[in-house]
Amino acid sequence: MATTAVYDGDGDGDVSIGTSILMQFTDSRREDHHQLRAVVVGVSHGIKQRNLSPTPPAYLAATCSSLLLLEESTAPMIIDAHLTVLSLVIPKVSPAKLMDEIELVTRSLVHVLRWSESLSQTSALWGIKCLSHLFITIRNHWSHNSSAAAFSALYGCLLGFVTYHNYEVREQQWSCLREVLRSLQGTMLIDPASEAITELFKKWFPCGEPIAVGSPGRTVARPAMFVLDTLTECLFLMSTKYKLAILNDFKIILELLRSPVTTRRITDCLRNLCDNNPSPDVPPPLLLDLLCSLAHSVYKNENPIEHNTKFTARLLSIGVAKIYSSNRQLCVMKLPVVFNALKAIMGQTSGKDIHGYDSEPDVEHQHSAAFSFKCLIHACIDKALIKEGVDQIVIHSNINIDASKSHQPSIVEQVCAIIESLLGYQYTAIWDLAFEILSTMFDKLGGDSSYFMKDTLNRLAGMQKLTKKEFQFRKQMRECLGSALVAMGPEKFLGLLPLNLEAEDPSEVNDWLFPILTKYTVGARLSFFTNSILVMVGIMREKSQKLRLQGHSSRRTDALVNSLWSLLPSFCNFPSDTNESFKDLEHALCNALLGEPEIGGIICSSLQVLIRQNKGTTEVADYLSTINVSISEQRALASYTPQVTAENLRVLRQSASHFLSVLSAVFLENRDYEGNLLQSTIGEFASISNTEVVSVLFNNTMEKLSEVTLDANKAESSIRTRLLDLAVSLLPGLNYGEVDNLFTATKLALQDNEILIQRKAYEVLSIVFKKCHTFTSWKIEEWHRLMMEVLPSCHSLAKEHRLECLHLLVVQVLKSDTEQRRPEITSSFLVEIIHALKETNKRTRDRAFDILVQIGHACGDADRGGTREHRHKFFDMVAEGLACRTPHMISATIEGLARLAFEFSDLVSTSTNLLPSTLRCLPSGSQEIIKSNLGFLKVLVVKLPSEVLQLHTKSMVENLLSSQVYCETSLKAKVKLLLEMVVNKCGLHNIRAVMPGEQMEVLAKIHKITEGQEKRILGCKSMKERSHMSKASTFRLRRWNYTEIFSDFDEETFDSKADNMMDVDTVSGRYGKATSRLKSKSLVRSKSRKHKRSDEDVEFTFALARKKLLRQRVELQVDHASERFSASVRQMAPDSYDRWLAKIAAGEVISGAAQKNLGLKLKRVDIKHGM
Repeated sequence: MATTAVYDGDGDGDVSIGTSILMQFTDSRREDHHQLRAVVVGVSHGIKQRNLSPTPPAYLAATCSSLLLLEESTAPMIIDAHLTVLSLVIPKVSPAKLMDEIELVTRSLVHVLRWSESLSQTSALWGIKCLSHLFITIRNHWSHNSSAAAFSALYGCLLGFVTYHNYEVREQQWSCLREVLRSLQGTMLIDPASEAITELFKKWFPCGEPIAVGSPGRTVARPAMFVLDTLTECLFLMSTKYKLAILNDFKIILELLRSPVTTRRITDCLRNLCDNNPSPDVPPPLLLDLLCSLAHSVYKNENPIEHNTKFTARLLSIGVAKIYSSNRQLCVMKLPVVFNALKAIMGQTSGKDIHGYDSEPDVEHQHSAAFSFKCLIHACIDKALIKEGVDQIVIHSNINIDASKSHQPSIVEQVCAIIESLLGYQYTAIWDLAFEILSTMFDKLGGDSSYFMKDTLNRLAGMQKLTKKEFQFRKQMRECLGSALVAMGPEKFLGLLPLNLEAEDPSEVNDWLFPILTKYTVGARLSFFTNSILVMVGIMREKSQKLRLQGHSSRRTDALVNSLWSLLPSFCNFPSDTNESFKDLEHALCNALLGEPEIGGIICSSLQVLIRQNKGTTEVADYLSTINVSISEQRALASYTPQVTAENLRVLRQSASHFLSVLSAVFLENRDYEGNLLQSTIGEFASISNTEVVSVLFNNTMEKLSEVTLDANKAESSIRTRLLDLAVSLLPGLNYGEVDNLFTATKLALQDNEILIQRKAYEVLSIVFKKCHTFTSWKIEEWHRLMMEVLPSCHSLAKEHRLECLHLLVVQVLKSDTEQRRPEITSSFLVEIIHALKETNKRTRDRAFDILVQIGHACGDADRGGTREHRHKFFDMVAEGLACRTPHMISATIEGLARLAFEFSDLVSTSTNLLPSTLRCLPSGSQEIIKSNLGFLKVLVVKLPSEVLQLHTKSMVENLLSSQVYCETSLKAKVKLLLEMVVNKCGLHNIRAVMPGEQMEVLAKIHKITEGQEKRILGCKSMKERSHMSKASTFRLRRWNYTEIFSDFDEETFDSKADNMMDVDTVSGRYGKATSRLKSKSLVRSKSRKHKRSDEDVEFTFALARKKLLRQRVELQVDHASERFSASVRQMAPDSYDRWLAKIAAGEVISGAAQKNLGLKLKRVDIKHGM
């Protein structure tokens, strides 16, 4: 039907609403849309016949008039079309005009919607949409004369859809009904609206019993269930009077009907009521009775899983907690009923399906019940209830046994018994949830758990004896016992569950408790450790001695002694009685330090924890920020007020003198102890001790050091190092003069010829630099002179610690000194640091690289007064080493520049200024310089953008190709690799443009290799293989790796031609380790037969491998020798060692067999002399 049939009026105004509706459905061929167009055209013609303008009010009146002509027997499609047009027209009419026509609109809607049960789904949805818009308009214009009558009639139509058969329609009706009731809150209309809903409920539930279908009481009518669904959505919005009336009927329904479908809907009603009413106007007794009725229906029903108990458990948790907040006493009396219901829900491990067979267990409701358990424990088990239970237990424990057996258990006892029953074997599948509930209960009861949970602990201990197959939740069980230990404390815990270490039967010994005690003991009393644990230690030691006298093994008993001592760190973790009981423990600890070295580490770590936790609130917080803090530690920390820590420190300070004397004696005389642990413990005591005590000990130590130094010999070097360690351990408690004395002694040790003394002196000096910043800054010039004076006598094995000192000094200068002093001091140490980059010792070499990077960071750190310009100046200072004459220093300088360029992106562009000179050095003939330059170029190729790199490709390619004439075989492979990297970075066409014609063959080989790699990657079937191949064939520098950049061997690649010919299975990766490629002859031959490779290819591969072995450099052999063999071994095998070095010095290449024989000889020397 054409849109031109619609009357648009005589004017040239906007298109009428009828035309706009037709335009939406013009192209549709659906029958209902055809009927819609017909209705629009009919309404339009009616407007034209009346000579009215086609405005929205005119369309509204015409549509309503047409609705009044319809009858119940009218075709549903026609009713659908009329209601659709009306729903589209009403929003177009202004509210004032709509209120003028409200009587007509109401009458027409009521005329049609009274047939709600026979309306189609489309008609019902459009009708409810019209009602929603009209309710909003009437609410905003309530003063209109016709508003009340229209609202009442329309509200009745809305309630007519409560029992509609389609869920989507009912859902739309619930939404509209909620909005209406919300708009009526606080008005006089809320009571009539609530009364209408209540009358509908009474209609389907007369006298609290629902109307049934078929036999009485057998099947509840569906409309009755729909009414309950509506109450679920709107009961909390109804007025109090009618809300209470419905709730009273709910109670009758629950008691009489006990139907799962009805119970589920009532549960949802109550849940929404509790969720949406922060201040419920429902009397707590009524709501509690309803909840208890639900609880009874759960644990008395034969198959409670039909009740959808997940929602019931949540309702019990929310509802009981809400009642508890308003009427505690009433709620407390019903707690056992509620907890029994939750226990019944927890026990629902399986149900019955519609055929009567066992269905799969549903764990969702079990987790919901467990969560409700924990919520109710937190909300309803308060201190008053616990105290009442404790008092009742104490009273009945003081009377005769018969009377105590017959006493009525308290509420807490009943709840604990219910929770304990979850450990029964019928609940085996949910023991993990039961342990969580028990942990919550232990945490709530705290120290009073010992009154209520004694039997529970015994049952938990009995589970330890179950086999792994019988018991799968051992970890959760031990965590539950840990919660009990935290709640009770170790005294009560071990009183209920003793260790039984003296039992003759090993199965009766509860040594499995030691890990739990070690992990969960916090805030315990030191007096218990002194009076109980140490007593057990004494008993076990006597038993061990008796066993040894009888000729039996005492290993198990000795292990129990060590386990008992291992509890000390836990008892020193925020102890509650340090100020009262530490003195009693002091004597036992000192005796153990002197006589039992095997437990000295435990004692030292315990003392350190104890001191750190009492150094002050700020330091304790800093200490705890470095570890994972448990809730129990947070509670213990809360009790450590400034007053408590001050008193604890006072007691520890009184004992410091005794401990320092004992620890220092043990440190000097007993070599069985770990020195670092003793040193750190001495330092902790020195930090809290009186200055007089520390000074006396320090002066005595320095006197002994002076005596030993004057009578120095090799046998006493270890004593001197220990005295230096002891002196520096006291550093936290030394004054300025004593630190100066330590510096003087260290200065003498730096000039000593003994390697051990030198290393220890540098180590002590680095500790002074780290901890005494003020002292260091005051004597920076003296430090500078000292480090320069002792440089010639510094042994190679002490260079690592010397570099640490240099680093700390340079950083101190950069932080605190003036700009004029920075270059002077920094440059004096810079040459030594750069020279250390070529050290044969890997640790020293890595430390030198790290120092360069850290100095670079300090130069650019704004917090230290640095800027980017300072970093560039530092880079230029390093680059000055290129002017040196020796290849060794030039090579070290280039490596240092490469490391800085790799670390700092702002130095990459500066490094390009050195590119011309670097390229000119390639044909220099010095293999050391060429190797370093190739590494430097490798870094630049990786770091520079391709656009910048293209500017230097011509000179780079020419110099790289010309350098192959001067390179050894190993470096030629590096040159080829570097060319391949440039090609991959800049593109093949760019390199071809600058490649000399006679060298095009090299470029062709590189292109062939690249294509072969791509084909192998694309040929991989799985993405995992492709990823592995791409990583193996692509050079990526993500972090600094000295070996990859400056290695003597070509560890990134073998030979280009060999790589092209070798299969993936025979090579661990294009840039893998060289050792993975140098396969044995038989292995490579077997691989070649497997992949059917020709004999020529195999011979070529082995030729390359032989070349690889023979091109080892002389200096690398020296490096390996110095790292592998100690000075004493060289003395033990002087002939072999000297002959080998002589051959190396003469430039001879040592064969593999000769190296192997030499290694075997030196290995025998190692074994012979116990090296």
